[in-house]
Amino acid sequence: MDVIGLWEVVSAQTFDVKNMEMVWKTKEEAMSSDMDDDLKRMYSNLFEFKEDGTLSMLMKGPAVEAVPKDELDAAVEAGQAIVEDGVIYIPQILEWKIEGDDLLINSKEQGEVFGEAINPWRKAVQEGNTLVILESYQVCRVGTKPDSFRRKEEKTLTPEMIAAVGIYKGLYTKLVGDEKQNEETFQLELKDDGTGRQQRDNLDIKIPDWNVENGKVTLTEKFLGKIDYTGTLEGAKLSLFNGDPTNPFTMEYVYEKQ
Repeated sequence: MDVIGLWEVVSAQTFDVKNMEMVWKTKEEAMSSDMDDDLKRMYSNLFEFKEDGTLSMLMKGPAVEAVPKDELDAAVEAGQAIVEDGVIYIPQILEWKIEGDDLLINSKEQGEVFGEAINPWRKAVQEGNTLVILESYQVCRVGTKPDSFRRKEEKTLTPEMIAAVGIYKGLYTKLVGDEKQNEETFQLELKDDGTGRQQRDNLDIKIPDWNVENGKVTLTEKFLGKIDYTGTLEGAKLSLFNGDPTNPFTMEYVYEKQ
């Protein structure tokens, strides 16, 4: 795999405040949005793969004329700045290597997960003539038109799903097979972009995906972990199960559309 040279960002993962999640946005989408200028700056980053196994992540800084010449010359000589097309870039030096068919990049991330040291080497993913690196940037060689983009997929709702969009008030919960109903305060919102949120137990819980087909409902809830629900929607009444509907340990949540 020949990666030597200068690469530019064509898409990147950014935080979507509206849905409280990380999403892929192309450079064009980001620049036309109301995204914070500091986040937009990440799309101007350059990545230079060198033959000595180093990878310079070049973060865009001010224009050359904005910095006194003696200070700039000193920074360049010390390796703290690089000038490219009249713009100053601040380099962060990483490492890369090829193992078999895999391109690996040392993110220099440190720490532990469940007592195990984090492996800082991240595998790059080749998509057409682009690379997805450090799990956050999609890059393409400078001067080359990318033939693929990572972006947030927009879900198209069916007429049945459009009719289901709205706010649902929780009526009660109960275990399958148990007649005892637990009256609690909870609420579910199904949004017109195919996502939603649930307010329960003083928590604001994200719904990254839901679907309705022939009255059958599937819904995914994500908080500390992920729970997949199935259920039915009949008129205004929605019933969801957080497991096998025939299992007596499964909880049923019953709602009514407002």
